[in-house]
This record gives sequence, structure tokens and C-alpha cells, in this order.
Amino acid sequence: MALIGIIAMFVFFLQRLLDVLLFVVFARVIFSWFPMHNIQQSRIYSFLHDVTEPMFQLVQKLPHRFGMMDISAIYVFVLIDVVRWVLSVVAASFISSL
Repeated sequence: MALIGIIAMFVFFLQRLLDVLLFVVFARVIFSWFPMHNIQQSRIYSFLHDVTEPMFQLVQKLPHRFGMMDISAIYVFVLIDVVRWVLSVVAASFISSL
């Protein structure tokens, strides 16, 4: 029974981490719409860029242009959501097998 609790806590932690990652990606998208004049803003955007760039590089291999619009952020949102879903399914199947 304690193992189920540990697994549930671990899955909960990973899902909250993915929630934060979704927020960071959303913040990067919003910040990219505005020019950076202030050094403080550019530090924030630099942090957001550094955290999310590996995911964006991963999806840049897919067709990511729709006219003049870059839809790579949508791919990242879907990728994170799929990871959350797979995590939930694997954890539920593992817990049910105990």
C-alpha cells in the first residue's frame, strides 16, 4: 500500500512539473510577441528561451509553418499533453497491477 502512495506522489509531482512547463512555454509565446527594450524583460525571456528551447528544437523538425505563422508552440503544447496522458495511463496500469 505504501508503494501505491509513493507512485501516486511521484506521478503527481511529474504532472505538476509538466503544468509548470506548460506555463513557461505559454509565457515564452506571449513574451515573443513584444519587443524587448528593458534588460529585465530580456533576462526573463532569456530564461524562458533557455528552458523551452530543447522542446522547440525537437518540434522544429516537423513542418511548423502555416503561412507566415509559426505553429511550433502548438506542437509543444500537444507534446506535453501527450506525455502527461502517457504518464497517467502507465501509472494507472502499474497501480492496478499491484
